[in-house]
Amino acid sequence: MSGILWLLLLLQDPVEQQIDESLRRFEAADEVGEALTLLSSQLTALGARAADPLARRLAAELRDGVASAAAPAFVDALAGRPDALAPLQAAFRDATTSAAGRLSLAEALLQLEDALSWRGGLLAIAGDGKASLPDRLRSVRLLLQAEDPGAPGLLRSLVAELPAAPEARQREVVDFLLSLDGPAVRELLRSIAEDRRLPAAVRASARPRPSARATPEDPAERVIDASPRRAPPPGAGAVKKRETAEETSITLPTILAGGGTLVLLALLAAEVLRKG
Repeated sequence: MSGILWLLLLLQDPVEQQIDESLRRFEAADEVGEALTLLSSQLTALGARAADPLARRLAAELRDGVASAAAPAFVDALAGRPDALAPLQAAFRDATTSAAGRLSLAEALLQLEDALSWRGGLLAIAGDGKASLPDRLRSVRLLLQAEDPGAPGLLRSLVAELPAAPEARQREVVDFLLSLDGPAVRELLRSIAEDRRLPAAVRASARPRPSARATPEDPAERVIDASPRRAPPPGAGAVKKRETAEETSITLPTILAGGGTLVLLALLAAEVLRKG
């Protein structure tokens, strides 16, 4: 058995051996983040000769819908190599690939600057009322990222299905819309908030959130003053009023005191004149 294994190792392509060795070191590492960065640089350094085996390995992995921790390094190593994407595109078109696998492959292809080969398949998933809602929403998100012209219509179709859907499904669609942005999305949320066929809680969750911006993008948003107003310290107003009164008012004793002084001066002057 050891002889057969040794023969297989000898027959293995040197590039495949280097890929396997890099993966073994990655899997044995304690710190995943640093190990992933190192794996990415090692696979990228293998150059064009490693592109096809890396694409085949990544395609086989993603078609099951579950990517390993090493998948981002594979994508990094394939960046800028459009001629190496054929295995991924073929796996996407394979009829035996699950919907989750197609979505994973489409995500990888979009990262590798292929925004066209998978659109038809995802349009079919997003428009299929029998498909799982998470798969449909994930498809719409990818189509929006690719700026597909059919994506807004798919969003409107999802909203149109809400009155007949269970409340949990309604909430899932509203949460998805809230994670997006743009005038069309806000208009759909307003239509949900005003649809009396939907439960009150669902309608309330779709209402635009108040904004702390000085000028909100949505006219329906209410501007909130983010800085709380501070009340003056207790008694501060009374102290200031008392201080002001003491500084500016003329009291009756002051007037009387001033008048008495004038009378004494007049009597003194009269006495001096009489004696003189």
